[in-house]
Amino acid sequence: MQKQKTVQRKNNTRRPATTTKRKKTQTLNRASMPKNPQQRKRMQQKKRAMMLRRKRRIFFGGLFAMILAIVLFIFFVKKSIYQGMAKTDTLTLTDKNVVFEEVTSSEGLEKKDVAAFAKDVVSDFNKEAGKKEVRIKKVSEVKDTIYVKTTYENIDVYSAFSGYEAFSGTIASAQEAGYDFSPTFVSVAKGKKGEVTDAKTVCADPSLKVLIIRENATFVVNGTVLFVSDENTSVTAKDTVAVSGESDNASAALTYIIYK
Repeated sequence: MQKQKTVQRKNNTRRPATTTKRKKTQTLNRASMPKNPQQRKRMQQKKRAMMLRRKRRIFFGGLFAMILAIVLFIFFVKKSIYQGMAKTDTLTLTDKNVVFEEVTSSEGLEKKDVAAFAKDVVSDFNKEAGKKEVRIKKVSEVKDTIYVKTTYENIDVYSAFSGYEAFSGTIASAQEAGYDFSPTFVSVAKGKKGEVTDAKTVCADPSLKVLIIRENATFVVNGTVLFVSDENTSVTAKDTVAVSGESDNASAALTYIIYK
C-alpha cells in the first residue's frame, strides 16, 4: 500500500511533455535573442542585407528572362520575315494592282544606292506618264540580298516600265489581242503539272483568266492555275508558276498561265 502511494506521488510530480517542450523552446528563443542593442541592430542589418540580395536575384532573374524573350522574339520575327520574302524575282497579280519584287545579290552594291537609283527611275517614268503609275513599296536588305518591291497600276504599266511583253485578262480578250495559244499546254491539278492538253481544251471556256508574259521569273496569280504552257515552266503551288529559261528575258518564250 505504501509502495503504491509512493508511485502515485512520483507520477503526480511528473510535468506534462507539452509543457516541458514549450519551456525548452522558450529557453532556446531567449538564448538566440541578442543580449544588447548593438547585437539586435547587427541582426536587423543582416536580415535586411539578405532580403536585399534576394530581391536583387529576383530582379536580375526577371530582367534576364525579359531580355531573352526579346532576343528570341526578334530572331523569330526576322526569320519569318526572311521566309516570307521572295527567293527569285516574283510578279504577283492582285485584285488591285501588280506587285513585283526584284531579288539581287548585294555584292558590290549598297542598299542606299539601289534605293536612290530605283527612286530616280520610278520618278522619271511617272513624270512622263503624268501620274503615279509605279510606286516603290520597299527596299530592304537581308542576308547579303537586296529586295526592291514595286507596285504597278496594271499589267500594261508593268510591261511599259520593264520592257517585257505582258498581258492579263480573259482568254477571249487575249485572242482578240492576237494571241494564238499555240504552245504545248499541260493541265494543272493540286499545284502540280499533269497531262499534255490541246489548245481547244484550254480555250473551251473563254471566260477563264490568263497571264501571258515573256520573262524568266516566278508568277503568282490571284486564283487557281488550271493550265500552263509546258516550256521552261514548273508549278510550285496552286497559284504559282516559275519560269527558268536559258535565254535572257528579252528573248524568252511566251509563258501562258490559265487560271480561274
